[in-house]
Amino acid sequence: MAAREQLLTSPDGTRIWAESAGDASQPAIVFVHGLSCTARGWDAQFADPALLRAFHLVRYEMRGHGRSGKPVDEAAYASDRIAADFKTVCDAFAVVRPIMAGWSLGGAIAVDVVTAYGADYLAGIIYIGGSIVALHYHGPCKHPRISEIIPYSMSPDADQTHVGAELFVDSCVKAPLPYATKLEWMGGFIVQPRLSRHWSINRAQDHTVWEASARGIPVVIIQGTEDEHCVYENMISRAKTVYADVEVHLLEDVGHSPHFERPEVANELMLEWALRKTAAA
Repeated sequence: MAAREQLLTSPDGTRIWAESAGDASQPAIVFVHGLSCTARGWDAQFADPALLRAFHLVRYEMRGHGRSGKPVDEAAYASDRIAADFKTVCDAFAVVRPIMAGWSLGGAIAVDVVTAYGADYLAGIIYIGGSIVALHYHGPCKHPRISEIIPYSMSPDADQTHVGAELFVDSCVKAPLPYATKLEWMGGFIVQPRLSRHWSINRAQDHTVWEASARGIPVVIIQGTEDEHCVYENMISRAKTVYADVEVHLLEDVGHSPHFERPEVANELMLEWALRKTAAA
């Protein structure tokens, strides 16, 4: 069950870093990280023996992030290109009808995928850590604390970059990170061009096809009650208006990153739910 790493090329020429692990003969879960983060955020899932036995695990770094290409023009962040990155990763690892696990901004990718390829492309969605269910609904679900941080994280002033990185990373968890981990997460932020960060969150995304067609996709939400990025009550309410089958798990004293802060709990919840849903499919 060795990891398999690839540097792929999306249809528009953007390079996309991706990796798979686990049993490739089993149903797949494709993990999508959050804004200004990297796929390293999923390390605890890719080291979990039970997940590796039961599923084909795939993760990639979104364009503008980590080891992937980092275009800075608005056109590079069009919805169809974001969806094509996801499909490129699925095709490379022979993944069909995956469950998508989206952390924070990563959750919004489901809208692009459903719009481009239809609701049947996904077997289910795991929203974890204050997922953005659609960019259109980010505003009413945005926590006041992250609103305070955004001017620093988006500032064109180079002298503000380290401030924005530290504030952003600190806000991703309830308890302070170990310093080595904090530096790694800040590195994921700083390696990203400011315009890549801007267009990743401010790109155009049509939510109408997703809202009209995604009702049958099963969903689980794993959410920390101390999340400083997301007003999770609003996010959960919006998800329930779109999807018919929404299971919710609230984790007390957990912030924006349940899969990192409480991996043993988050992994068990993901595993149990995914086994149930794939068995019923």
